[in-house]
Amino acid sequence: MAVSTQTHNLAFTSSLAILARLGVKAKSGLRAMQTARMQSTLSSMSDHQLAQIGISRSDIPKYAAKLMENE
Repeated sequence: MAVSTQTHNLAFTSSLAILARLGVKAKSGLRAMQTARMQSTLSSMSDHQLAQIGISRSDIPKYAAKLMENE
């Protein structure tokens, strides 16, 4: 579990560094960060928990993007 968290943190940090270098506007960067966090949180849930909210593991990216559209 710790390796998975470290991998997510490294990917998250790398994404932030890339966004900063590209000069992405603050709002777009914040949205990307929030989406990445949402995906990480959903990925850490069990298959049973995901089923309870009506999604499968393969739906996580789509579901996170959909949730962020309404923000």
